[in-house]
Amino acid sequence: MTVKDVQEWCKANRLDARGIIRGGEFFIRHASGETSSSLPTAQQVLHWDLHIGDRRLPASPSDMERLVTGKISLDNLTQAMSREGRRPE
Repeated sequence: MTVKDVQEWCKANRLDARGIIRGGEFFIRHASGETSSSLPTAQQVLHWDLHIGDRRLPASPSDMERLVTGKISLDNLTQAMSREGRRPE
């Protein structure tokens, strides 16, 4: 999985994402028609935050890979987060 894959997944699912990397962060906006070439590699991402409307759903890099590859749905991840006591904001 690449950050470009995440960017395409966000556009397809109409979600925004924030990637946390060492020393900074970057944003992926689903409504933006442009594809940035200055994005970090997926291996540099330590944590993801998905923005679903006015809620925020934290996701690990492995969670994000499962979402992008279709191994888990967004609904299933949200349910799993609430079962674990880690409620999305």
